[in-house]
Amino acid sequence: MGCDISPLEGLLLLKQTDPEAIAAIRSTADKLRYTQAGDTVTYVINRNINFTNICEQHCSFCAFRRDDGDAGAYWLDWAQILEKSTDAVRRGATEICMQGGLNPQAQRNGKSLHYYLKLVETIKQEFPQIHLHAFSPQEVQFIARIDGLKYADVIVALRDAGVGSMPGTAAEVLDDEVRRILCPEKIDTATWLEIVSTAHKLGLPTTSTILSGHIETPEQQIGHLEKLRSLQQTAINQGYPARITEFIPLPFVGQEAPKSLRHRVGRDQPVLTDALLLTAVARIYLGNWIPNHQPSWVKLGLAGATEALVWGCNDIGGTLMEEHITTMAGALGGTCMEVETLQTAIASLGRPYQQRDTLYHRVKSS
Repeated sequence: MGCDISPLEGLLLLKQTDPEAIAAIRSTADKLRYTQAGDTVTYVINRNINFTNICEQHCSFCAFRRDDGDAGAYWLDWAQILEKSTDAVRRGATEICMQGGLNPQAQRNGKSLHYYLKLVETIKQEFPQIHLHAFSPQEVQFIARIDGLKYADVIVALRDAGVGSMPGTAAEVLDDEVRRILCPEKIDTATWLEIVSTAHKLGLPTTSTILSGHIETPEQQIGHLEKLRSLQQTAINQGYPARITEFIPLPFVGQEAPKSLRHRVGRDQPVLTDALLLTAVARIYLGNWIPNHQPSWVKLGLAGATEALVWGCNDIGGTLMEEHITTMAGALGGTCMEVETLQTAIASLGRPYQQRDTLYHRVKSS
């Protein structure tokens, strides 16, 4: 159980169709979860703030983005950001997760970075205790490109302003063949890996994700897991002050996606069996290096996410309070989850539950 499996072995597991073999993979993933992360299922009380859906890019899977002036386009002002943050703290949140579209107008004094720093300042001045999990590698690259800065300069400025960790989103699938079709305007694989590794060097923890179940092959899924494992091994072996805190598989929801990709994929909602198999294989592949694995109840629904807890996951995610990106894609899981609902789901498996913070420290009940 202590050894890492090879990409070839991982591929063999991902391609299994025999029910007995899949049951054995599930059982192995569940045992590894117990060994690597324990029996307690954790959760975080957090709030999503998607501050704008105006975006210069046109990813083929995205139903969230709008052009400025489109029906449904929005851009929150400072008062709205503060109102949402105040509500989050009132409801017990320890984390605000903040990401948005790439809006070229989002500048202050002619600088993109100054706008993002004002976003951070607006929240942290009022609520210094809140953990800000904010701005993906894609947003870091966007700021750096607009302002002519190095990635490290952007990360240091955001970190020093009060950002506590970086979402490992915009990864989709770390394979440039897939990215050329799925998100041709997004950063390439090497850039995503460079920005995340730079964050680790500079003491900013990150999460990690995969967007699965669309046009990618099992080979490309394993290639993605291998890149994440190598990234974490580098952070640990080089003694970087931060690393990847968790892995989250995000199954593709295509109901409201642009028609070309919907037709190519051929279905609107994730296939739970496929998502669970990838979840189990990811635990086996990554668990020695990334011990915390989390399903997406927004994408899988609460029943699917609860099932994932016996396929290698040790965390059920957060309350979110509001969620727009996946919901606008047609996800059926909802936009908010009460703490008691998450606790009941965990308890239905006979497992203990525990509130945590963003970096997986236990939070004492008040």
